[in-house]
Amino acid sequence: MSEEITDVADITGPHRYRNNRKMVPAGEEAWGLSREHGMLGLVVEAVEGQNRLRDLRTGHEFANLSSCSYLGFNSHPTVVEAGRAALEQEQITGLSMGEFRIRLGIMERLEEELSAHFGAQVLPSVSCGVLSAAILPLLASGHLTDGEPLVVVFDRFAHFSMNFLKPVIADETLVMTCPHNDTQFLEDVCKRYPRVAYVAEGVYSTGGQADLSGIKDLQDRYGMFVYLDDSHALSAMGERGLGYARTVFDTLGPRTIVVASIAKAFGATGGIAMVGDRDLFDFLYRSGPLAWSQGLRTAAIGTALGALEVHRSPLLGERQRQLAHNIALFDKRLAGHGLRGEGSHIKFVTVGDNDRAVRLSTELYRRGYYCSAMFFPIVARGQAGVRMMLRGDMPTELTERFATDLLEVLADVG
Repeated sequence: MSEEITDVADITGPHRYRNNRKMVPAGEEAWGLSREHGMLGLVVEAVEGQNRLRDLRTGHEFANLSSCSYLGFNSHPTVVEAGRAALEQEQITGLSMGEFRIRLGIMERLEEELSAHFGAQVLPSVSCGVLSAAILPLLASGHLTDGEPLVVVFDRFAHFSMNFLKPVIADETLVMTCPHNDTQFLEDVCKRYPRVAYVAEGVYSTGGQADLSGIKDLQDRYGMFVYLDDSHALSAMGERGLGYARTVFDTLGPRTIVVASIAKAFGATGGIAMVGDRDLFDFLYRSGPLAWSQGLRTAAIGTALGALEVHRSPLLGERQRQLAHNIALFDKRLAGHGLRGEGSHIKFVTVGDNDRAVRLSTELYRRGYYCSAMFFPIVARGQAGVRMMLRGDMPTELTERFATDLLEVLADVG
């Protein structure tokens, strides 16, 4: 009979890269505050797209300033109709199997059209999280490069969908965390180790952008592999909606991969990985979660094709210009008030403790705007605040009114 373990310390993990015992209670305490203020579990109907939602329980109407659909394409008739038409055409919700074995012709069409539009080999999947789970461990073990493991350096602010994989990657190689946008730290690592990969976002989900020119310089000088999640910039920025990462990494060589959500500004659902090589595309298609996970369902394939059609129309430029106008207007009105994200459509105001963050979010909701209160572990302890997303389908008047109300609420609460 095995010896009985009586001390929890005997079975507790090392907690080198995650610690649910600390994170979960802290998060639940903050979510409890939001729930008490009626800021969770809202059930709504759309009255006027994202700019006018109605709470079905109270009748309260508000604009959604937490939507990642930065251009409003998620409700475009062409996108919605394309999803319906795909189901009508195929008469099946999906093949429910690894798509590297068999896939619908409409899926291959989507791959080809995405690849042509983004100027790279584009691999679609159900989410960026699945893509990262498939790609990053293989990158760490060297199977995407020369066969030797790479030291994997995560930016401190890299999204949870990538940070979540640190324990898995640490089974393959050395994992490090880099201070945010600290290219000197990265260069020191590149000088110390011959094979290094950097994992970061293009535009960060809590505001701010990657130092792409500094990252590209390190890649050119040391051969550093670059893995960027550009989910919050795809479609919202760049010619043809190529995003922020591709403004510098315009040609994807063998040491760069860009992943991005197509469920945000793009207007559909799922995620894509952009790679520069067809052999790599084929390898990834049959690797790990991409091989055993369900692929995009038929309706999702259709909406992605519909979104591409919208991207090829003048509306993309019109919405991008309106978004840029809203950003400039908002930055001018809020200058000097400590908001993070100047020049970006994602804004974050830090107020410190959880209670103040929830009170700020609640007061904005009372005035007609839903903005997300955010707290540890999403942001650092003591750095709680409110995140706001501007969009290209927001009229100028709404942006003006929101800026005015935010200034008043910050004076009272922030």
